[in-house]
Amino acid sequence: MPRKRDSTLSAPSSVKRRKLTDNISSESQSPAQPRMTEKEKEKLVHWLDQADKKDGPIFNVVVPAKGHGAKKSSDSTEKPLILGDRIYLEARWAVKPMEKWSQMTKYKKFTVGNQTHSCGDCVLVKPGNDSGPDWKAQVHEVRAADEHHVFLRCTWLENPEELPKEARTMPPYHGRFELVPGNKMDVIDALTVNGPLKVVHWDESNDDAEMPGPGEYFWRQTYNYNTKVLSPLRLICECKQPHNPDHLIVKCSNQACGIWLHASCLAKDVVQRKQQEQGIKAEPGTKGRKQARKSVGKTSGTKTVADDNGACEEDENTKAELVVPESAAPEMLVTNKKTGDEAKEPVHCLSCKELIQ
Repeated sequence: MPRKRDSTLSAPSSVKRRKLTDNISSESQSPAQPRMTEKEKEKLVHWLDQADKKDGPIFNVVVPAKGHGAKKSSDSTEKPLILGDRIYLEARWAVKPMEKWSQMTKYKKFTVGNQTHSCGDCVLVKPGNDSGPDWKAQVHEVRAADEHHVFLRCTWLENPEELPKEARTMPPYHGRFELVPGNKMDVIDALTVNGPLKVVHWDESNDDAEMPGPGEYFWRQTYNYNTKVLSPLRLICECKQPHNPDHLIVKCSNQACGIWLHASCLAKDVVQRKQQEQGIKAEPGTKGRKQARKSVGKTSGTKTVADDNGACEEDENTKAELVVPESAAPEMLVTNKKTGDEAKEPVHCLSCKELIQ
């Protein structure tokens, strides 16, 4: 089954093609390229138009075999992928049919409408069914037969929920605007580009690094389609899980500890503690010890509240929400859901048990 981003789904028919630019400037071309004769260009354009009418993509990008006994192909390329100024993955590829691909002129830039894009830029791509959110891609190579036939070799910046099933994480920890660059390549028609895309890298290992801004697309993790490996992330808190950047975390103020803690884990600890306190208070006529054993450690009734910053936990009796006043120590707002009573409690580190100030 073809991948949903195959260019056939989004590439317009050759009869519907429109001019991408008034003229492809010679200075945007890569140097030292053989020039096609007019007859060669006419023949290539005819082939492209005929291929566009058929089912399936005009060009396919394949991953050549590698390792002992693998036959080396002169058509294959192996290079690191760079996003911004960071090498993020190694990639091997070959474009088929290579004869037609290499026959086209290679360019450093291309223009759609009044927007010019360069190799290395990230772009928005119209979805194949013309509905739903735009796809996100990085352009690595631009080739054209003429201004009406411009093609891009690109990799995809995946939404986390679009990753292969084996790479999806449970529980999910990706932010709303988080993308995962991969090394799966496709060739798409330049007409499917729907605008520029700014993507920043977040170095979460550096506590002093600036967090992505509101509504800003970012990446911190990669997925290697060849090895099926999702790169590891920094694990924090007593639960040893990554940080969802949309959710609140708190750092222990004890310099000997200094662990980062999920607000949800701190709130869950309070809810579970209240469950234990309620469990040991046996109702008249019951055996207190038996009642306590049934309640201690009970977690099935605890749920995460779908708030914006992941700072709440609650069960049928108690709601706990971490509150961080400006220039003050964090507090836990605890609500008895049956009586409506509220109380504020100090917050202690889940690891060293010291008060967080």
